[in-house]
Order: sequence, then structure tokens, then C-alpha cells
Amino acid sequence: MSAKLAVVIHAEEEFDWNGGFCRFNDSVTHHQELIVLIREMLQIGAKVTLAMDYPFVTSAGGQQVINTFRDQAGEAIEFAAHLHPWVNPPYLETGEDGVASELESYPGNLSAELEFEKIQVLSHAIKRETGLSPVTYLAGRYGIGPNTRCILQRLGYRVDLSISAFSNFTHQQGPDFSTFNNRMFQQDQITYLPHTCSRMSAFPWASKTLNDHPTLLRGQDFTTRVVRKMLGVRTYRLSPEGVPLKDLIAAARHQLKLGHHQLVLSFHSPTVKPGMTPYVSSADEYQTFRATTLDFIEWFNRLPDSEMFLPASLAHHGGCYA
Repeated sequence: MSAKLAVVIHAEEEFDWNGGFCRFNDSVTHHQELIVLIREMLQIGAKVTLAMDYPFVTSAGGQQVINTFRDQAGEAIEFAAHLHPWVNPPYLETGEDGVASELESYPGNLSAELEFEKIQVLSHAIKRETGLSPVTYLAGRYGIGPNTRCILQRLGYRVDLSISAFSNFTHQQGPDFSTFNNRMFQQDQITYLPHTCSRMSAFPWASKTLNDHPTLLRGQDFTTRVVRKMLGVRTYRLSPEGVPLKDLIAAARHQLKLGHHQLVLSFHSPTVKPGMTPYVSSADEYQTFRATTLDFIEWFNRLPDSEMFLPASLAHHGGCYA
């Protein structure tokens, strides 16, 4: 199989990442910078999925992004859904300060009825602004839960990008994905394409074993930590946010060698404007982020038989390519 890359942008509002989950933090002022970077990515052959949350879709800035790329939808652009429950109606009962708890920040922790209503409201907002019903879903904070699959089926979704391979968010009352590697799979008519992470070791045999068997060395006890250190185990998310180009390339090569041919390169939309996320605080850091993003896409395009794709195409082909 050929190498395939999806570029997924978590298109969302701007907020203080250390300041809690407040429903009143719903500004989108980074739209011009985002338009510029998306155009640059498209010019070098990328296809871009905008996984959009409610403040993004309903803001003037987000709508400008949508209108700029609307005519490329289905070809080089996909409009997907991204649920931040604390800023998506029907709103949580959070008190006068409007701050949701960490438990409530993961949509999969909500009641089935409330999770359904929030995704439905978001889906309708996306269709209203784009003219298209989204078929790809990305839970905010990767927070899918026991009711999410049924909800997505009811609302016509066919692809879920919420799994974060090798990750465990239970210390924040979130989901545990530490039993998942990057392999795409289907369940109950939903195709699951994990956000790409790569566990790598200084020893090739250990790298393959740890990726094929993600439950190995996932604990935090003393012995496990020592063994991981001895093996030089590192985990890289395929993201230009804080990961150098050489490590992105190494992680991608490793996953392709393991037979995981559908990769996801992802980042958060506010990162395109310095000071909006922890990853970019200055103009110089933005230039590093931008160069890393574009250089990785160009590197991937030079691979033999490589291809850019939109996750929605997985639904059209039943989770695989014709």
C-alpha cells in the first residue's frame, strides 16, 4: 500500500490552556493567519481537514475561513466536526463564572442525551455554514466515551479521529487509549483513524514490539520507568507543535515501516498566531512551526507512491481504498 497523509487542523477558539474551561472564551481572531497557512499547504499539494468547533463555525473569523475554502470542499478541503463541550450549546450548568470541570471537558463523560444534543447542534451549525453535513468527528480533548459511537451513527458520521494512540488521559478524568496503536479499524459502521503517535526505541526490535503490543511498558511503576529509560523509549505525536522536523520524519518512517499507511499530521488552529497556544509564543517560533509543517508535507510528497487524503474518503470506501 502507498503512504497516505491527512492534515487535520483542530479549528477552535482561543483560550488560556492553563485557565480552565470557560464558556465565555470564544474568540476567533487568528483567521487571517490560518488562511495564509492553509493556502501555503494547498499550494504544495496538501489536503486539509478543518475539524471545527462551535465558536469557530459561528464566529466571523471562522466563517471567513470557511468562505475562503468552500469551493474546494470535497477535493482539497474537508469540513469536519470538533466538539469542545464547554463552549457548545446546550451549555453546561457551570455557575456564574461559566467554568466547566475537567470531567465535563471530555464530551464522552457527559450523559448520552447531552453529548447527543451537543454534537447535533454542532453538526447543524456546520451544515448551515458550509452547506454540507460533516461525516468526520474529532472529540475535543480526544474525549470519546461509551455512548459516542451510537451517537455518531445516529447523526450520520462515518469516521472518527478521536483516538490518540498510546495516550492515557485518566489522570485528568479522560479516556485511556494506551491499548491502541495507529492501526485504522472499523466498528459498527464507524472507521476509526487514530491521531498518529509513534513509540520509538534505540533498539529496532523494541520499537516494533512496543508498537505491535501497545500495552507493554505502559505503566508508571518504578521498574517500568527504568526499562523504558534503558531502551531509550520515546513517543512522538505527528504534529509540528513542539516536535522537530527530523523527529516527525523518523516517526512517520517508523509507522510506515510497521504497515500503518494512513497517517495524521495535526495541530491546533490558534497556534498560527503567536501567544495563542503554548507551542508558539513569538514570531520566530511561528516561523519554525510554519517551516516544520510545510517541510514535512513536502518530504512526504516526495515519498514513492505517496498520497494526500481527506478522512471522509474512508467512509466512501468502507474504511479502505479501492
